[in-house]
Amino acid sequence: MTTAIMHRRRVLDTIGPLLQSQTIPIGELLDTPRRLRITLSSPIDVPGFDNSSMDGYAVAATTLRDAKQSHATDDNGRPQTVYGPIPVHGRVAAGARGSEVAAGTAVEIMTGAPLPAGTDTVIKIEDTHPGRFESPEITITLPATDAGAEPGAFVRSRGSDVAAGSTVLSAGVMLTPAHLGVAAACGITELEVQTLPRVLIVSTGDEITAAAAAGIHDANSITLGASLRRLGAETTLLTVPDDPQALLDAVRAADCELVVSTGGISKGAHEVVKLAAELDEGSSMVFEPIAMQPGGPQGCGRLADTAWVALPGNPVSALISFEMFIRPALLCLDVDEEPRETEYHRLLGGLDEAPPSGKLQVRRAVMGPDGLELVGGTRSHLLHNYAQSSHLVFIPPTDSGAHTNELAPGADDRLKTWKIT
Repeated sequence: MTTAIMHRRRVLDTIGPLLQSQTIPIGELLDTPRRLRITLSSPIDVPGFDNSSMDGYAVAATTLRDAKQSHATDDNGRPQTVYGPIPVHGRVAAGARGSEVAAGTAVEIMTGAPLPAGTDTVIKIEDTHPGRFESPEITITLPATDAGAEPGAFVRSRGSDVAAGSTVLSAGVMLTPAHLGVAAACGITELEVQTLPRVLIVSTGDEITAAAAAGIHDANSITLGASLRRLGAETTLLTVPDDPQALLDAVRAADCELVVSTGGISKGAHEVVKLAAELDEGSSMVFEPIAMQPGGPQGCGRLADTAWVALPGNPVSALISFEMFIRPALLCLDVDEEPRETEYHRLLGGLDEAPPSGKLQVRRAVMGPDGLELVGGTRSHLLHNYAQSSHLVFIPPTDSGAHTNELAPGADDRLKTWKIT
């Protein structure tokens, strides 16, 4: 039986060729994860100049060494050195460039302001008397063990974050908010990123069409549509009855590069996706059971001249299949990369149902104060329980260690989980 890892590779091979690249302004990448296509080097130093990390006074360290010194103790009896008085002339605000500061004097300086010529040190306003700005002179009190302020104190040096010409983002990285911030700080305004295909989401079955006597509302197109759009994919929703020719005609008429369908791939008499594949001479669809619960029925390949991933019809099966196979492929993640934040946790109360022999079991759980609590059992129609969950929990196969490379327990019998909230 095909394992989940094997099928994940198959889906990646189907979707991977559809992933292209596009140069997009950073402002359009704020709420959509994207993978960077090229390595980026900074064209500038960051910060671009020596600047103050504190509100206070910029001075030269030699000014302190040459200033009149006296001695005192703090409230805890620790020795201190008092420097000054030192005349103060002017102010340097953030965004301004101050004039050169004469030896033996200081200048007010705000956080982020460039250090003016003639200074190399910043004294916090808290270490001065009278401890407020717009004073004609100050005295500075520092612990005696400091032996006076050294050059560079409370100064953010030019290039201390990023040096011009250094690599700041590597090709293939999944862009996080911090990555986007680094690019913006380096003056980079647009990024070449991986783009996603246009996706047609097809919910199949007579039971969900408008005239269905069964009266079943279609949840799959909503859950999958939301999942895809939150990755940045352009989507169209479609429901099709159990008519294979109608399914082929609808897909061929659609403007899409990838079809994600739900239902019609199991062992019933009206499996519309399977029947459509039999009608289409150009189909390369592979339908195989996967050693996974839920989500055993899966299909993948080309149908109606379009790349196609076929998911089971039960809502939980479809959503877990998306997380396991489609999400990693759209993010262009290899099988050893995780599409969700991975954690290891202990399971409270043990398993409420025995896992199936030889199958990876994917369960839903809620994180409590002492560990994970399973919800919803193994049944694949309980979407409400999925919505209440915070984690997907992976129970490895039980037979003789088969497929244990998939998702094995961690240390101390903790189980691997994906955080889904």
